[in-house]
Amino acid sequence: MTAASGMPAAWAGRARWPGPRPRPRQHASLVITGALCALLCVVTGCSSGTDSVDQAAGGGFGFVQQASNSDFVPVENRTPAPILTGPTVTGPELDLTSYRGRIIVVNFWASWCAPCRAETPGLVTMAADNPQVAFVGVNEKDNLSAAKAFIRDNGVNYPSIIDRIGTLAARWPVPPGLPSTFVLDAKGRLAARFTGGVLPDELMPMLTRLRAET
Repeated sequence: MTAASGMPAAWAGRARWPGPRPRPRQHASLVITGALCALLCVVTGCSSGTDSVDQAAGGGFGFVQQASNSDFVPVENRTPAPILTGPTVTGPELDLTSYRGRIIVVNFWASWCAPCRAETPGLVTMAADNPQVAFVGVNEKDNLSAAKAFIRDNGVNYPSIIDRIGTLAARWPVPPGLPSTFVLDAKGRLAARFTGGVLPDELMPMLTRLRAET
């Protein structure tokens, strides 16, 4: 110990810390905790609303989650479907309102989307087996020649409106990523939504449910 300072000799000449010494372990723990919270927010959507699906993509449409990939809108909460009109992949213009009075299935897809390729055969079969239901595709941010080849190779028997830069999809409650499929009731109102690839076994009960309303 030095006589002048009362400190151990080994400490002599070292600057004294002006306040409490930092606690690196505690600081690291706070950083890790903050990072985990941020990650949790991303995973869960961090929605302040009661319907996280609705808040994440298209609030105000009244969706009620039915399963992990499907939502339904009770009759009293339905609103008219957003505008959907434009040229189709095969050429002619199409306005969704021309199908008013029929149940309508609207499928957002792209030729580069693997789940879209997987679900298409089922949609094609359902469209052929349910001629009273109108099926309409919306081709998203796709190359026109690739879209035409996709339709030809998969025998798609219903029209698809071109949405080259996503303008039409922006009006609809389309979650991030494709595909998304919507079902409209006979009055042209949004009644159901499927996120990700949809199977006939999932879609058919919804069509039966809507038929029973009329």
